[in-house]
Parts: sequence; structure tokens; C-alpha cells
Amino acid sequence: MAHPIVYGPSFSTYVWSARLALAEKGVTHELVEMPVGAQREEPHLSRHPFAKVPAFEHDGFVLYETQAIMRYVDERFAGTPLQPEDVHEWSRMNQIIGIVDAYAWPSIAGTILYNRMLVPRFLGGAPDEAAIAAALPRARLCLSEIARLMENHRFLTGDHISLADLMVMPLLYYFGEVPDGRTPMGEHPKLCDWVRQMATRQSFQVTKPSAG
Repeated sequence: MAHPIVYGPSFSTYVWSARLALAEKGVTHELVEMPVGAQREEPHLSRHPFAKVPAFEHDGFVLYETQAIMRYVDERFAGTPLQPEDVHEWSRMNQIIGIVDAYAWPSIAGTILYNRMLVPRFLGGAPDEAAIAAALPRARLCLSEIARLMENHRFLTGDHISLADLMVMPLLYYFGEVPDGRTPMGEHPKLCDWVRQMATRQSFQVTKPSAG
């Protein structure tokens, strides 16, 4: 059986989430690192016609959309389940994943991290400060809601790690590393403690993108 393949840049939050799921399940995989912009060209368009990342392949089965990839990984491979059996925890997991896709990613990654990290590093431009300022209220609301929904659990949906944790972790880890995110993150000590806890996991250590 061939190892799963993940296509995309390692620094992408969605690529990282897919890889975290594989690592949590103890599944060896191959990362095909892609330079910025390669998602809009062949051969990647054959894998993902919407020019996004990641794309995924396992034994000839090709898949895209991070949620679908993570659920495939959880259900295809042995290991500790990443989806709760309790219907309330399972529903909360899906709610938080929905918050990431609809609200947190566009504000935190698609706007703030894009301007603070990608634009100067890869595109040679200056951050759009107005766009960052406009995105911060939505980013703060996302933090508040995730913290509220977490309640007093060890992880975001309960006492065991779930796909929700793996979707949120890359976003909040990066957000806490940029100046715009430090104060908003500091307003939620519970989330800061959760990030520190997640960063100690082997899955985080073996998939963390290099700083170079």
C-alpha cells in the first residue's frame, strides 16, 4: 500500500491541518512541496480544479477539500478516532470546523497572515494595513466564539482531540506569532494554554513548517 501524498506548501494552514490528521493517526505520508502560485498551474489543476491546496492522493484515490481529506484519513486508517462518538461533541466539532472555513480562515489567514507573512516574504510587497485593520474585529469574534464553545474542556470539543483542534491549531499558532494577533490571543488565556498544549504533541512537532 502506497503512502498518502499531500500536495501543497507546508506553510499553508489547510495543508498543515491535513498533515496533522495523518500524524495523529500515525500514518507516514509524503508531502509534495509546492511554490507559491503553483496551485494555479498544471499538474495541480488536474488534482484541484479550483486552484487551492491541499490536494491528496492515496492508492490512486484523489481528493481535495481539507475537511474531506481529514475525514478520509480518520475513517480509512486505524488509530485513535478523531471524531467524537457523543453527538453533542461531534456537532460542536463540525460547528468549529465551519467557523474556521467561513469566518476564521478568511479573516485570520486570508487577510491578516497573508498581508503580514506572505506579501513581504514571497511577493515582495508591503502589507495592506487597512485590510488588516478591517479584518481584526472578525478575527477577535472568532477567537471569542471558539473560546466560548470550548467551555472548560481540555480540547476544543471535549477531553479528547478532534478534527476541530487540527483545523484551528495552525491558524491560532500563526496568529499568535504576528504582532496583530498577540493582543487578541492574550485576551483568551484558555486558548493560549490550548495552543501551548497542542504544540507539545508529536503530530505538531513532526509537521511544523520550517521557518526558513
